[in-house]
Amino acid sequence: MKKVLIFIIAGCLFLLVSCNDITTPATTHPISTLPQTSTILTTLTTQAPASTVLTTIPTTEPTTTITELSELERIVSQLENPYRIALFMTENPMTSMAINFEMPDATEGYVEYALDGETDFTRIKAIDKTRNIGRRVVYLFGATLSDLTPGATYMYRVTNTDSSVLSPLYQFTMPVPDRDDFTFLFLSDAQENWDYGYRIYAYNVVSVMEHTQRDFDFVMFPGDMINDADTRSQWDSFLKYSSVFSYAKPMAATAGNHDGAGFFKERIQSMEYDGYLHLPTNGPTYGPFTELEGDLRLEDYDQGKTYSFDYGSVHFVIINTEMFCDGTTTCPVYDVANGEILKTWLHHDLENNTLPWTIVMLHRGPYSLSYDTYRVREQLVPIFEEYGVDLVLAGHDHQYSRAIYWEGQMVDFSGHDDYHLGSLAISEEPESPHFNQYPQGTGVTYLTGNTTATKFYGGQRSSGISVHYRYIDPQSVISYVNVSEERIEVVSYVVRTADATLYEVIDVEVLETFEIYRD
Repeated sequence: MKKVLIFIIAGCLFLLVSCNDITTPATTHPISTLPQTSTILTTLTTQAPASTVLTTIPTTEPTTTITELSELERIVSQLENPYRIALFMTENPMTSMAINFEMPDATEGYVEYALDGETDFTRIKAIDKTRNIGRRVVYLFGATLSDLTPGATYMYRVTNTDSSVLSPLYQFTMPVPDRDDFTFLFLSDAQENWDYGYRIYAYNVVSVMEHTQRDFDFVMFPGDMINDADTRSQWDSFLKYSSVFSYAKPMAATAGNHDGAGFFKERIQSMEYDGYLHLPTNGPTYGPFTELEGDLRLEDYDQGKTYSFDYGSVHFVIINTEMFCDGTTTCPVYDVANGEILKTWLHHDLENNTLPWTIVMLHRGPYSLSYDTYRVREQLVPIFEEYGVDLVLAGHDHQYSRAIYWEGQMVDFSGHDDYHLGSLAISEEPESPHFNQYPQGTGVTYLTGNTTATKFYGGQRSSGISVHYRYIDPQSVISYVNVSEERIEVVSYVVRTADATLYEVIDVEVLETFEIYRD
């Protein structure tokens, strides 16, 4: 008889089963799964079902409930990820999945996977990405599972050469072809330097997941996932608390200024970011980095940081803005030659796009509240406008804002929804579109997140750049982005707390909603 223990965490299901019916090459281990189903938080066993206390919270969605906060605290505090496992986006997300993981000592790394319910596992050798992080050698590995069946659910685990080290089994489900729409989470600047800060990051994410009861397909990070790139414990904590979704949902990311190393340090040739993440490598390949004296970057520096992929009706372009040195960056001089290589790649990538929507993600946004990243603005914005980019997602600011620009000017609007948080700067012009619902081609929309964790600037820094809407309170904002062929809909939720550094959530509510639609 199988004993089953199920943890359902706001759309993520953790299922522990004694796997008597599964044949494995080594000792059987419990299965931990995260299927696509979305449901209310509860704890179940086949022997003694446990009830969960539910309480309503103030919200603009009166039918929504949230589980008692102490239960969410308990779930977050019990998260574990000893093998630093995470799924990552690939160039072909309909038929492949990337996995990154860590082994405890020197060995070869492997991924074993099978269709859900089958007993024969395919075993593939992972790429060895072992590197020094701080004062320790860390044994990291990455692999890409290819030729997967769209819509199918797979079990997987990571192991070493002789299977003496074997992770539990996890599950992911591949995208369904020809699906009408999909949803991703936009999580900006988790950037913490201690375990407790990352626990609050996970608590904020789980609180919003529980509040919305919405499923999602993948997660996007615009950089600054950690504070100090050469501190192993920060990567460990980020991956530990990201496991609330990362066993089952792939991530797409780019590097922020805190995720990398200075161009003049040898670490830049073996970045921690590249060790812990396993992302597409279809971006630009540079020439020698000779314009900056002492620059130690190699030609493949940007792999996994600038790349593109198609998902549903969207062409996604991810850009590493650390290439664009200006007065807000650690590098003193802009490398013109290699900057042109990136721009040429971007032109070629966008001109070959045939999908109805284009979404760009980068770290340093061109129109943002905290920093005047003029180099990004002068080099990239004309390309965004030339090819009709619809939405640009950015981080770095630690203040939330949205602006719609065209040819250096903010676009006029004729109306807007009621906002009771933040501040608006909209000139009412007749015959102009509505600020919360406007057609494709109105301009390029620039959405800048604040933080998913505890580091806020709260108006302490100002670029002097105008935006249509800003929210600078020290409260985390998490955005759901839903895309169909007809529209992009963004709903940003604010996690309202008495103190952003404590487990004291007052409520979760909608900060703003906007929609870009096709005529």
